[in-house]
Order: sequence, then structure tokens, then C-alpha cells
Amino acid sequence: MKKMKWFYLVLCVCTICAGCSGKSVGNAGKEETEETASMENTEYAFPEKYEKTSDSGKVKFNCQLEIPENMKQEIHVASVEGLYCCDKEKAWAMFGEGKEVIEKPEIPADEGRVPYDYYLFADGESLGLGEGISYGSSNSQYYMNIGVQDSNNQAVLEEDKVSFKSGEECITEIKNTMEELGYHPEDFVFGFYPLNFQTMKTLEEEYIQENYLEEDQQKENWSQEDDAYFIYAYQQNEGIPIFHELMSIAGIMAYDTPDNAPVQAVYSARGVEFLNINNVYAFSREEEQVSLKPFEDIVAVIEGKFENTSDDAGCEVTRAKFYERVYLDEAQNYETEPVWYFEAVENDTGKSVILINAETGKEIFLP
Repeated sequence: MKKMKWFYLVLCVCTICAGCSGKSVGNAGKEETEETASMENTEYAFPEKYEKTSDSGKVKFNCQLEIPENMKQEIHVASVEGLYCCDKEKAWAMFGEGKEVIEKPEIPADEGRVPYDYYLFADGESLGLGEGISYGSSNSQYYMNIGVQDSNNQAVLEEDKVSFKSGEECITEIKNTMEELGYHPEDFVFGFYPLNFQTMKTLEEEYIQENYLEEDQQKENWSQEDDAYFIYAYQQNEGIPIFHELMSIAGIMAYDTPDNAPVQAVYSARGVEFLNINNVYAFSREEEQVSLKPFEDIVAVIEGKFENTSDDAGCEVTRAKFYERVYLDEAQNYETEPVWYFEAVENDTGKSVILINAETGKEIFLP
């Protein structure tokens, strides 16, 4: 069992091939053939699946392309106007109204960032309000202690079932909550998996045995009332998922996993147990378009990366997903760029993330 990470859908796959034919007159007055004109005007089609083994056998590709529907080779540039913040008054009315505050520590805000207010209530609940929202019920600590959002635990948890509601019904509840807080749920792609109380109890026992938890942090009693769903969502802009700024902090933070999603929630029969919404952006669409490199040119960068190593270590690329990356430049201003996100299983170091700029074909190196 690996220790949990604390903080931080597949879209439709299709190919587009649009062509036209006709005749035109060149500068020298020569008439182009219909075949030539057709080739020049044919829209590049991204493949549905990419399978290839390099000549040396060091690099293998076996991945479905996770791309927006009707993705074209030219896309509009998007700019970030700023972070999209929740409605604090609505958030307080929803999670703080009428509760006794027993602690409100002063948390200084970084320059240019929204101040963060944190409240601890007498009933054991907590509420953080700033650029986003973080709410925890009195039971939320038990879910978080065993890493229900940890991708290392997802495979174990999603094998179970719970019966108080369906996952889709719980997503609807979270969407309604988000809408009340001023967000636009239609701008997100949601996923979920069940949290069965018996499996969570077993995880808790394992965490204690492995010294990830102290015995006094153990839940006194797990019951069917604790059954829940872990719900997560990634923001998208015009159908393109967003690789948010925290994912660019370091390579270990770059994974497209539930625990890195900007929206995370635990919803039980009691209602919302945990809700965290951060790093949601307000976008504006520019008229400028950028041309994306053919996918074959992008994978050639990865192939060259491993072919040129002096040892025999290679990799197998198992995932390819198109993203719009949001990051802070040296002046702490928001910038965006289209990127290809690859997951590769490297023979000598295990799984890693490789990011390639989809316009320039250059690799993006994270700390």
C-alpha cells in the first residue's frame, strides 16, 4: 500500500477528414490538378489509436487518443482572465450559517491572490473560503485519512458497490451545489467510484499497521451509513480538458488522476461530506488560431528521446491525451498552451508523464 497524496474521462474519440477538390490558377498561370488541390486542402485526421514499435524495440506505443470530439488541426487560442471564485455569501449560507466558530486562524494571502478565510466549527465541521472552497463535515477526516481520493486506492474501491443512491444521482447533487456556489457544472467532466464502508474499514486497518495512521485517528465504528461516492471533475474549455497550474508544479503532480482534479467531493447518504473546488479558470476566446503538429511528429519526439539514450532502457507509452495547459510564467501571469499528455511505463524508473507542446513539438520539462 503506497502512502496517499493529499492534494491534488475519457472524452469521445473520433477522426475528422474533410477534403475538397477543385481547380485554381497559380502565379505562373498554370492550372493545378484536382488531385493536388485536394491534397492541400485535406484536413489532417488524428488517429483513433496509435500502435508502433521503434526499429530498436526500445520504444512502444499502444494507446487510444483521448481527444475532443471533432478535433481539428487548427484550434483557437484561449487566454485566462483569472481564477473563477465561488460565491462566498452562498457558501457561508450553505455550510457556515448558524454554526459556532471555535477557531479562525489568520492565514496571510500571497501577493496578488485572494485572501483565505478558514473556519473550524464546534460540531467538528470546517470551511475554507478563498479563490475556491474547501468544506469538510465532522466525518470527512475519516475518508481523507485513508486516502479515498488516492489513485493507488481507486482500483480497490471501485470494485465494490453501495446502494443508497447511484453515482449519477450523487453527481447531480454535487452539480446542483456547484451551481448554487456560482460555478458552471457544464464546464466540467465528471467521474466517480463507490466507497464501501467495509473496504474503507480494511484500508484504515492497513494504514494503521503500516504506520500511516495513529490508532487515535481510527474511526470508532464504520457502518453502512458511511457508504459514499468519491466524485471528481476536470474543467474543460470548448471541449478541451484543462491541465491546471498545480499539475505543473512538479512531475509527481502531473498525473491525470482523481486526486489531482480541481473538483473533489465525497457524497454519502448524509449528504456532502467533503467538497474541494480550486484552480477553476475564467477563459476568453481569442480570434487567433494555432496549428497543431501531426500526431506522428509528436510521437517522434518521444521516440527520439529514448532512442538516443546510451543504455537499453526503453518505455511503453500507454496513454495519450490532449490538454490545454494553464501555468504561471516568471512574472506570475497566466499563460496557456496546447499540450499532449503521455503516460509511459519506463523500464528502469516506472510510470512517468511526458508533456509535449502540441504546436511546437517541444518537450515540456517539469521539476
